[in-house]
Amino acid sequence: MPIIQNNELHHGRGKVAYIIIITILIVGIPIQLLPNLWMFFGMLKDKLEVMEFPPHLLPRVFLWKNIPETFNTFHLWNNIKNTILMCGGTILVQVSISALCAYGLSKLRLRGAGGLLLFFIGTMMISNQATIIPTFLMMNRWKLINSLWSVILSFSAWGWMVFLFKNFFDSLPDALMEAARIDGASNLTIFFRIVVPLSLPVFSIAVLNTFNAVYSQFMVPLMLLPQKDKWPLMLEIYTATVSAVPWNQVMVLLSLASLPLIIVYILCQKNIVQGIVMTGLKG
Repeated sequence: MPIIQNNELHHGRGKVAYIIIITILIVGIPIQLLPNLWMFFGMLKDKLEVMEFPPHLLPRVFLWKNIPETFNTFHLWNNIKNTILMCGGTILVQVSISALCAYGLSKLRLRGAGGLLLFFIGTMMISNQATIIPTFLMMNRWKLINSLWSVILSFSAWGWMVFLFKNFFDSLPDALMEAARIDGASNLTIFFRIVVPLSLPVFSIAVLNTFNAVYSQFMVPLMLLPQKDKWPLMLEIYTATVSAVPWNQVMVLLSLASLPLIIVYILCQKNIVQGIVMTGLKG
């Protein structure tokens, strides 16, 4: 639903509001894009040109060779592989566990479901810093140190994710589930064939939030993956940026770090907008 309706644009107050909004966007969007453009063009400059003062946005010569040189210097392909496995595995485990748990709490009328939901919500009050040492001791006992499974299992279940799914599942009509049960469908069949197709917006939000949280993690992978060949991309970028690395290569690393977030958001954008529209239509 638009902020200003078409019929309001012809009135004085609506027209003024429209002009103000467009002015803010015209001024604000370039300001937000400037750091990203600076980072992108900076990775194509010479290492001395990046540090020139006064600075200039466009490079004199576009040095595309900076990208393969940075990849070869830091062996980034291995870090990218580790990041894909870590984030993909966490999303698969996290979303599956949280969605099935929320489905049981929302639609199966389990005894004590309210108490379980309060327990999951209560876990949100525990800070991540308080669980670092217990997580390390548990993974060490399971002999999973230096395995990507240690990071995946550490982020395999979040209370707020269960809460997110349950709130969305509560809005789905029970009549659909009852009709499917009359036709002989099992609970898993109802979940995968009815609930999941109707819940793509909340699944997209869950995937985006899980990826964002896991992809940007630093402390947990550093603790659980001491061997450098197991490091995800963020750990490699951090060690590179705190050492004596030319600034044009730093810009390559930062541009590479921001690219997956943009891609995941673009892939999930349609369903996220659809979820916002559905939320606005409730009631």
